[in-house]
Amino acid sequence: MDMRALSYFIETARRQNFTHAATALGVTQSTISKMIRQLEDEIGAPLLDRERRPARLTDMGRVVLARGQDVLAAHRALLRDIARTQALELGRLDLGLPPMINHLFTAPLKEYRQRHPKIEVALHEDTGRAIERQVAEGRLDLGFSLMPVAPELGLRPRVVARHRILAVGQPGLMRPLPPTPQIRDLRGQPLVLLDDDFALSRLLDRQFQAAGFEPLIAARSGQWDWTLSMAQAGMGIALLPEPFIRNPDDLGLDARPLGPDALSWDIALLAAAWPMLSHAAQAWVDLCSKHIDGPWPRMEGGVPD
Repeated sequence: MDMRALSYFIETARRQNFTHAATALGVTQSTISKMIRQLEDEIGAPLLDRERRPARLTDMGRVVLARGQDVLAAHRALLRDIARTQALELGRLDLGLPPMINHLFTAPLKEYRQRHPKIEVALHEDTGRAIERQVAEGRLDLGFSLMPVAPELGLRPRVVARHRILAVGQPGLMRPLPPTPQIRDLRGQPLVLLDDDFALSRLLDRQFQAAGFEPLIAARSGQWDWTLSMAQAGMGIALLPEPFIRNPDDLGLDARPLGPDALSWDIALLAAAWPMLSHAAQAWVDLCSKHIDGPWPRMEGGVPD
């Protein structure tokens, strides 16, 4: 149904006069008459009894007038909400963050809330693997996980931050290691690692297998800060991303980058359909690009490499 034809009919029905309606709407009387005829043809019944002066509503006209006013009101509300959404004054962002990396996004989240206070932001904390599934299923607008992402989900991850992995421990434990230890140098060394639920642990396990040895695990933890505390206590050497080890000297620890150079802790941004990001989601991508390793390309017109 043509909203303009409906609005012309309602204005004419209110005024019971084609000329007065045309003046109020700023169009010609013939335009109004033509549009109402089109509406009647679409409905299949006359809406106005034109033989009477002033024009009177038919039974069908009364129905269309009563319901049509609700339709026009809903249409105007829809247009307002569209405009508000485009202006980021309305919307919702469902964002998935693994607990291990959530603190890295505190500054972007604060600025996002300041810039777009009317956007509802729902944070979903879960493991990286769970977030990957929820993004693939469309339950999250965006999510972050750590590489490698599950290939069977068909996601095209965008690496947005890359950090070195550090071997960190008490100086006595670290002394036998070279300045940039390789995975093979950790053979026989007591290690304190994160649980297998962490992508970092799975990455390291593959490195141990490739080096041909089983690591000597002193302990595993589900919390990176406890893992660091165990290294500080001398239980073993911890292998953690650089952002979690800010001032090792203050903790009495020796921290060294773990080789090879290709071994890194990579944070990936995930979306199920890059070109179809909501306005709220695209605003998040644009804002975060300032905070994490420089600008990211805009995700428009195609899937990123």
